[in-house]
Amino acid sequence: MFRLLALAAALLSSAGCSTSPPRPAAQPQAAAQSQLETLRYRAAVVGLTDDAELRALFERSLVEKALAHDYDALTSYDIVPDISAFDAGDGLRTLSAHGVQAVLMLRPAAIGAGASLESVREEVSPALYHDMEAFAAFVSTTGADDLIAVVHMAVYVVENGEATLMSSGAVWLDAPVEDRAEGIERLQNIIVANVDAIRPAIRRRLGLPPLN
Repeated sequence: MFRLLALAAALLSSAGCSTSPPRPAAQPQAAAQSQLETLRYRAAVVGLTDDAELRALFERSLVEKALAHDYDALTSYDIVPDISAFDAGDGLRTLSAHGVQAVLMLRPAAIGAGASLESVREEVSPALYHDMEAFAAFVSTTGADDLIAVVHMAVYVVENGEATLMSSGAVWLDAPVEDRAEGIERLQNIIVANVDAIRPAIRRRLGLPPLN
């Protein structure tokens, strides 16, 4: 059975964060508040894999799920087809130039029998890693060191080509799947559920009211 790991604890402190939401032009206060309550950042999905075909498939199907959950989402491969552009930050700057305001970055950290949360230890804080291990030990019969797949996920806000990390964590599968398609489907459902869970906290950090 696959498990969902809530990432609210992974939200970073807002200290030093200069990111601010776009504000509506001067108008009556009630109208401005209404606009903020419906404001959605335009978000790109980035699947960090060298397999171009897999990246396109993964991003496209995940964007379809995100749109169904009321996100303003798009694939990144149509804008930045060369995945290596993200190594030096050029990819994020290009996305920003195309109007992207947020990025969901997904990296397969460990795939196959014996996958472990150890694969994302350096990507998250020590406190969060400890919580993830404890959670895996509690809900997964295999614990944290004998999983099927582990994916690191990070949410960034992008402004003027500069990215600010909003959340970092991981999702995983702890039971075998019939094929790659089933594995992707399960992981994507967990990913969307996690982003849904942290969405209110991210909006608060950005100074935005809850979605209306």
